[in-house]
Amino acid sequence: MNPQYFGDSFDIVKRFFIENLNAVGYRVHVDPMLTGEWNGMEHCFYGFLKAYPLSEQSSAKSALLLDPDTGIGKKKSKKHITIEYIKKQLLKYDVVFSFDQSFTRGGNPVVEIAEKLKSLQETGNHGFYYDSHARFLFASKSPKKLGEVEKQLLASGLPASRIVKIRSA
Repeated sequence: MNPQYFGDSFDIVKRFFIENLNAVGYRVHVDPMLTGEWNGMEHCFYGFLKAYPLSEQSSAKSALLLDPDTGIGKKKSKKHITIEYIKKQLLKYDVVFSFDQSFTRGGNPVVEIAEKLKSLQETGNHGFYYDSHARFLFASKSPKKLGEVEKQLLASGLPASRIVKIRSA
């Protein structure tokens, strides 16, 4: 997360997701993957999102928002995380969700979403995408917990057409 984008529409979407996770009992932590000069403004970022900084303590129901500048790529960098990194975070958190704008220009995002979900599934985890101008991958080791999150998002009025899953064979 770069401070020049703090408070943009993507942050409003992040807050929406955090509020919905809170509504079903999750304590949400954020790894903002800070870039740029924040000069102590990180606290304002957490406050705006209504989430907590990373902590060694985990609650009974915990979720993690990963907030890379760009999204989910094939290699970890300052601006990208990987499916493997999400898999590791799922050892500590019940639900992990990540901002993801890492899509090929001129490519077919539906195909790329399916590829990322398949890669996640191959790690033994489950996921779905929120597909809009701001894309997010939601993941969990538990299909039940992931279903609970999806159900809450739909109960909030989010159109089902915004949720993208791969079909089980």
